Amino acid sequence: MVPSQSLKLARLLPFSFIVFFFIFFSSNPAHALNIGVQATVPPFLRYGKYCGLLYSGCPGEIPCDGLDACCMKHDACVQSKNNDYLSQECSQNFINCMENFRNSKGRTFKGNKCEVDEVIGVINVVMEAALLAGRVLHKP
Repeated sequence: MVPSQSLKLARLLPFSFIVFFFIFFSSNPAHALNIGVQATVPPFLRYGKYCGLLYSGCPGEIPCDGLDACCMKHDACVQSKNNDYLSQECSQNFINCMENFRNSKGRTFKGNKCEVDEVIGVINVVMEAALLAGRVLHKP
């Protein structure tokens, strides 16, 4: 990792922990984290049909591109682990999937106005925080 990236990551980690602790220790039940169309609180970040902090997408819909497919796989993994958002396996697989998409220079969905590297960067910081929190809490 380049030193400037390490510094940027170090600055974003406290925010990531705040987001995660809000998610995991709030009074909302886990199933309430799917804040789709019917929700009154907007997600922090949203990309495609499945990507987003506090957003788990459009179940049954086909992902709109490779990055969205990574998010869909992560959602399915977390769900298969009883909504354990700190699952080491799910977080690491998600990070690997996003990196593979970035390295493949895959096309994004038609009409996308987001900078994919920025989206991946934000999600990656949160997933790194999840990995760290999962290690601290001894999550598999």
